[in-house]
Amino acid sequence: MINKIWSIAKQDAREGLYYRFDLFLYIFNFIVEITVYVFIWLAIYNNGNQILNMSFEQITTYYILVVSLSPIVNWGINELMGISIREGEILRELLNPISYFSYYFGIRIGELIESLIVGIVTFGVCALLFGVLLPKGIINFAFFILVICLSIVIIYFFELIIGMTAFYTNSIWGIEILKRAILSVFSGMIAPISLFPETLQKIANILPFKDCIYTPINIYFGELSNIEILQVLLRQGIWIILLYIIAKLIFNKAIKKITINGG
Repeated sequence: MINKIWSIAKQDAREGLYYRFDLFLYIFNFIVEITVYVFIWLAIYNNGNQILNMSFEQITTYYILVVSLSPIVNWGINELMGISIREGEILRELLNPISYFSYYFGIRIGELIESLIVGIVTFGVCALLFGVLLPKGIINFAFFILVICLSIVIIYFFELIIGMTAFYTNSIWGIEILKRAILSVFSGMIAPISLFPETLQKIANILPFKDCIYTPINIYFGELSNIEILQVLLRQGIWIILLYIIAKLIFNKAIKKITINGG
């Protein structure tokens, strides 16, 4: 099974990396986005303002990490799933010698290979341009990577749930936009969760998305104790199981009533 998933991932990654100009455009766009963030925060700090207990170097590093990690949240399989269901390709996918969930996980991994390259290059260039803070320590960096890996699985199952709404509608474009908005806000991409009003912070603490961006960056900075990090890992494990069960229930119900437009 793992070999099949990896084969699908490599094939998808090759197709994505073939269009190198697109990768350069992604990287250039991200660098411009980070530059805007840096100058905005520079103006704020030059006016004598202080954002909680974060130094200018911390807030700069935060946004460089946010933009570098953003493909984990913003890219995804929803559009591909929607087209597949709408055009009847799902019939072929259901007959594959690999499960539907594993097939799309392979595609998602292939996409993440592209995003990893974009993220690393973006981070490296911006580190040279603006400077960044290094991880608090090797252990913190290891937990930073582990939490991100688990967040990839969380986002994947959430995307499956969103994508399978295409079984009930001809277009998931609106739901996809809503998904991106929710993830952007509650993952900490727009601003650190600690800057949110108390009500939004409570909502963010309930949802699993802050552990995709905000939490791993705080681990990177050394803001969480080892006990707190273990609690994060436990919480992520519970969410992975819960989202998998929900996705599986929706899928099992949907394929019983599947109707394909025009075929």
